[in-house]
Amino acid sequence: MNRMEMLKSKGKKIVIYLMAGDPGIKETEDLIITLARSGVSLVELGIPFSDPIADGIVIQKAGERALSRGVTMKDCLEIVKRVRAKGIEIPIVAMTYYNLIYHFGPEKFVDSALKAGLDGAIIPDLPFDEEPKFYSYAKKHGFNLVYLAAPSNTRARAKKIVEKSSGFVYYILQKGVTGSAKSTIVGFELLKYLKKLSKLPVFAGFGISEPSQAKEILKTADGVIIGSAFVSLCEKYGKNKSVLLKKAEMFVKKFLSA
Repeated sequence: MNRMEMLKSKGKKIVIYLMAGDPGIKETEDLIITLARSGVSLVELGIPFSDPIADGIVIQKAGERALSRGVTMKDCLEIVKRVRAKGIEIPIVAMTYYNLIYHFGPEKFVDSALKAGLDGAIIPDLPFDEEPKFYSYAKKHGFNLVYLAAPSNTRARAKKIVEKSSGFVYYILQKGVTGSAKSTIVGFELLKYLKKLSKLPVFAGFGISEPSQAKEILKTADGVIIGSAFVSLCEKYGKNKSVLLKKAEMFVKKFLSA
């Protein structure tokens, strides 16, 4: 079953990132269910890692909190397995780092992820032209590897990224790490170029915190990815699960209404 095909349906898409295990494992499960039922098209599930390269301070701290609770790769896959058992069928992709996959075992990771109900992975430290054996294994088994294109890419490299990516293409709107801008978004020309090239949806992320930003970006992109702003909400309301879930629902509705 390729749930990622759902992303090709008409209409703009809202993607939410959350860190697995922050504020807790049960809360993460309930948040995924709430997000799915609130109209989110895809959930990007962060796997906590001690040395992330693409994460800004908000997500770094969320990862540190999750690691302090002992959250592992296995725990993250179990989260996905349990939400699938509760009937959640929107796509879920992991946002992780190859160091974790390498130590888990690349083929074991793909097999375990698919068995749990994970649809793919975004791996910022793994360019499309590295680890061809892992890429081939994932492709053969229908596990989507989503690659990132950035404003700094040449058009030739951007074209290769589009060709290699599966599920969707992740376009980075700004130079730097996640959550590092309020309004300075760059690279619309390359985003337009990717849209012409890609048969897959192109989703844009990094620096989107307000519905007004999302509305502007969605004039070009097929979807927006919201990370740090949602993780901040989880940090703020994490000690009261019922309030957190209500705030999460309101957060999504605010973006959908825009």
